Amino acid sequence: MLIVALPLFIYVIFSLIYFGKTGSWTRWYLGDGGDAASFIWFLHWWPFAISHGLNPFISNYVWFPHGDNMTWRTSVPSAALLSFPITVLGGAVLSYNLLSLMAPVLSAWTAFLLVRYLTGDWAAALVGGYLFGFSSYENGQLLGHLNLDLTFLMPIAVLLCVRRAQGHLGRTGFVTALAVTLLVQLGLSSEILATLCFLGAITWAIFIAFAPKTDRPGLWRLAIDIVFAGVVMTILATPFLFYLVKGLSDVPPAINSATFFSADPLNYLIPTGVTRLGRTVFAAVADQFTGFASEQGAYLGLPLIFLMALYFHAKITLPYVKALLITVIVLAVLSLGPWLHVAGVQTQMPLPWWLGEKIPLMRSALPTRFTMYVSLISAIVAALYLATPGTGRERSWRFALAGLACLFILPNSTLHAWTRWPAQPFFTPQNEKQVLGTKPNVIILPFGAGGSGMAWQMDAGMQFTQSGGYTGFTPSSEQSFPILNELFTGVPGPDFGNDLAAFCGMHRVDDILIGPGTKPALVAAITAQGWPQHMDHGIDVVKVPLSSALDYYYTEGDYWPSAAPQNWMGRQVRIVTHGTQITLTLARKWPPPSAPVQITVTTPSGQAIYLIGQATVQVIHIPADSIVTLTANQTFVPDGIIHNGDKRELSVMLSLEKG
Repeated sequence: MLIVALPLFIYVIFSLIYFGKTGSWTRWYLGDGGDAASFIWFLHWWPFAISHGLNPFISNYVWFPHGDNMTWRTSVPSAALLSFPITVLGGAVLSYNLLSLMAPVLSAWTAFLLVRYLTGDWAAALVGGYLFGFSSYENGQLLGHLNLDLTFLMPIAVLLCVRRAQGHLGRTGFVTALAVTLLVQLGLSSEILATLCFLGAITWAIFIAFAPKTDRPGLWRLAIDIVFAGVVMTILATPFLFYLVKGLSDVPPAINSATFFSADPLNYLIPTGVTRLGRTVFAAVADQFTGFASEQGAYLGLPLIFLMALYFHAKITLPYVKALLITVIVLAVLSLGPWLHVAGVQTQMPLPWWLGEKIPLMRSALPTRFTMYVSLISAIVAALYLATPGTGRERSWRFALAGLACLFILPNSTLHAWTRWPAQPFFTPQNEKQVLGTKPNVIILPFGAGGSGMAWQMDAGMQFTQSGGYTGFTPSSEQSFPILNELFTGVPGPDFGNDLAAFCGMHRVDDILIGPGTKPALVAAITAQGWPQHMDHGIDVVKVPLSSALDYYYTEGDYWPSAAPQNWMGRQVRIVTHGTQITLTLARKWPPPSAPVQITVTTPSGQAIYLIGQATVQVIHIPADSIVTLTANQTFVPDGIIHNGDKRELSVMLSLEKG
């Protein structure tokens, strides 16, 4: 037991040295920015929802009244439920800090268990565990991505599969253990679960291709048992998966760009800012890599690559070593994304993930995150080399090289800063109820990821809902409101008054809470509306008039608003007026169509058809309190004409003005 537990203690010491902090772990948290704060909110949400009899899968506390689907967020329900006692006793901030600090520890420890099983060598397994648990991938994700740094189940999944393939684990035990592993992983990161299944299938195919004939029946049995485990996991996860499917319509086709979040081949050799050694020497090159610092986790370092090369050179005649080499190469190539980037410059060379982008559910996976699997295989290979029989001198030389490999990936602790929890005296349960009343719905500024709305909502005891918040991407149902961009950027547009009134009216907003850090131009634009406001405990409270007293118009459907006077619509748009009439202008300036676009205008009283050609400008007057639907008979995709990456289906341009 001590042999197994001692590495865990050693890894804890390393994590505290690298990432720990003296002082309060309930008023400070590891990381910065909106991501870390949103994970703390998620850790609070699941216990709060369950203890209050709410549906935990749909939260109306953000993006009210439509709500937000937690299954499509990185809401880490597994971590939230596992840390529930800590959250109750010490708060979600403490839970987040403990989970973050234990993430590399647990990943290193489970990798140690895997490698010790493969090699039987305690020292080699200790090094292998460290190389995975404190890899560049892990160091990057510790900047605030709790769902992506909790990777401790990956070695467990591999260990279960190896033991089953070797006949050391029975079918019932394997299926049960793997199903539970997959279920917990679903609750940590559905993206990692999806890539584990997809890349795991590729790995299995490679290994069975190189396996001796005598081993192939066992690998086929393993595949069947994995499918059984997947079925069991699916049954157990039915509620989660139900809401996952239900929320598909509110998810953008691609949440993030696979091209932007792709690994640069030079990153495997060149460190970035998350690594202590070499980060300044190679900064001129590393600064050109695509993605952000947290996603530039490919770095292995020359010593580790050299260790791997020595092992493959010595053992390449063995069939499974060949399979391991092919696997790590395939995974590394897939991590480079759909197009090859070198030093941040995109070439015209397509790569295999160009096809991966077209696979349903996988198109949202970011290739640079596949480097986690490369790190795991690299750690396994390094440990296998360290465990190779040899003389005392050879073993000492190998471990010296391994020590250098660990040194090369030493994390840059200065980048892993701790941030003070943004407490404000206004946001206490007592004061919030006294000032705003019971269960108000609010807009909090600064808005979204740039503000502290999620933290303040928690501090107020979840006694208000908010139309907004930051849980990741903006739901598709909200993206037609131009005010969101104005609130995010703090730059009011020409129709700010209408846009704000429309959003408040449609979302039943009671108050706007303007906190410290809100841009003065945005504050001035809100003040110009003439709505009642007063200052309380450092927060400017703006009372929004009743919806029935607001005059506004808004659009829904295939419409992309901006600050420009005219904006594109797609196939269909719905325009609603409330207390005001508007003038609608239709035009088509580009590209020259083969035939005019037919726009069918549908109102409760009937339909009218307009043909909009290149030189046509059609003006339509829409009365107050009306609902008008515009439908185009044809669209075009800009990317198919000028190859500018714009894949929207567009038809004609609209301009809307009151009066």
